[in-house]
Amino acid sequence: MKLADIYMDWRIIVGLALIMLGAGNWIVGFTRTSQYAAILASAPGADADQSYQSFDELDSRADSDVLGPFNAEQRRVSYATARMDFYHATFITGQAFVVAGLIVLLTGFITVIQRDARRSMRRIAQPPSGSRPPGAGSA
Repeated sequence: MKLADIYMDWRIIVGLALIMLGAGNWIVGFTRTSQYAAILASAPGADADQSYQSFDELDSRADSDVLGPFNAEQRRVSYATARMDFYHATFITGQAFVVAGLIVLLTGFITVIQRDARRSMRRIAQPPSGSRPPGAGSA
């Protein structure tokens, strides 16, 4: 097997690209999810939101609370939650890309090894050029 056999196989190249892209997503997703989880954990009142009511339980006084603007802390927590969800999706996508890349890479290496083995078997089966098969004498 030659190096050219490896880098000319599209499965190996696609597998490596998927692994690199997935590893990048995995790392960024993990670090940013941890960062925003820390922001959410440090937010006051992050334990439980006591103001939750179902829509059937809301009255006209509560409508202004539901539709009212966020204060600065609520806005920060809301943004942190949305960003944490985005980076969690990035983290999971990175893991999926790495697994898919490993599968494609493995398939590519198996194909290259099989192709090399077939080439070697054909070389062994063919007699060297310029020699006659045994038993073929001159007439």
